[in-house]
Amino acid sequence: MRCIVVDDDPSILSLVGALLNRHGHDVDMAESLHELEYDPNRLNVDLMVLDYRLGRSTGMEVIRLLVTSSIQSHVILLSGAERELVLGTVELGRAYGLNMLGVLEKPLDGSALLRIVDQLQASLRTISSEHIREALQNGHFMLAYQPKFCLSTGQVTGVEALARWQDPELGPVPPDSFISVAEKDGQITPLTWQLVDQALAQQYRWRRAGILVDMAINLSPVLLETDDFLAQFLNRLTVHDVMPESLTLELTETRGISDMDRAIVELVRLRDLGFDIAIDDFGTGNASMLQLYRLPFTQLKIDRAFVADCHDDDKAESIIHMIIDLAHRLKIEVVAEGIETLEQGHLLKQLGCHSGQGYLFSRPMHAGQFETW
Repeated sequence: MRCIVVDDDPSILSLVGALLNRHGHDVDMAESLHELEYDPNRLNVDLMVLDYRLGRSTGMEVIRLLVTSSIQSHVILLSGAERELVLGTVELGRAYGLNMLGVLEKPLDGSALLRIVDQLQASLRTISSEHIREALQNGHFMLAYQPKFCLSTGQVTGVEALARWQDPELGPVPPDSFISVAEKDGQITPLTWQLVDQALAQQYRWRRAGILVDMAINLSPVLLETDDFLAQFLNRLTVHDVMPESLTLELTETRGISDMDRAIVELVRLRDLGFDIAIDDFGTGNASMLQLYRLPFTQLKIDRAFVADCHDDDKAESIIHMIIDLAHRLKIEVVAEGIETLEQGHLLKQLGCHSGQGYLFSRPMHAGQFETW
């Protein structure tokens, strides 16, 4: 990728430049806004790592330069300033239509930077319908399993089955790059069924081996609108000899449900059969209060966007507190996604969150790795 690092601290320029160079990226560096005003084409890159304060200038002034130059770089802000001010700049940049990836605090965590960069590089690949069709035919989609933990006892309560694509030519392709394409061109249905079969077969093997964990499977609302969804799902359960009580169905993008009445009928039938049903990414706009009210959910998942900031952002903490209180009142289990630090875990436990998942506990693992772990 083409990158530019903009910082008035030579040590930060050197550190970030070296990190990106070592990982094969083409890196430009600038110490001031004046350099960029003289030649704004330097900002026409895939990624900008931008200091929030540039001497007498601010990162916001560079963002204005991006807007006026109609340049669509992805931007990571570096800052030692008050977090609320910097987050305000991120939101303002997004309001202008810029690709704001977030904030990294100083002193810089190099591994966190590289994680964001790797995700961005993977997402920039153009994934076509033909790529997905070939991957389905060749069996390149697989599952990784991320454990869920009880925040009170530390015990493993289940796993979430997550779609993974390891392509011989493209390398690892992140779900953000292929799920939306698959939904648009109608391939989300065969993709989901392929992954459901893998998940059910694995759940059968684990229960035979005495590994008794709940397994969460992600379902696109598109699947609920197919005529034979319930019949197909129940037939697969019979074939793999898996009980509904051992599964949680996580409904993604509930805002995309076009026939709510039909979805209610299907989900109520699944609930009556013994499945748990989770509303995913709650609080982000993908999952609304109305859907929580109308659909028979037994579990609510707090989106990682709130969890990431909950320890040092009063607003994020307040929103999480409100969501947990709502779940308790509705007698719904609440799960937090994306827990990465002890502070986040402790706060969520104090606020009454039942369980969580994230890098603090474990990254997603393939089945054999999970068994050994």
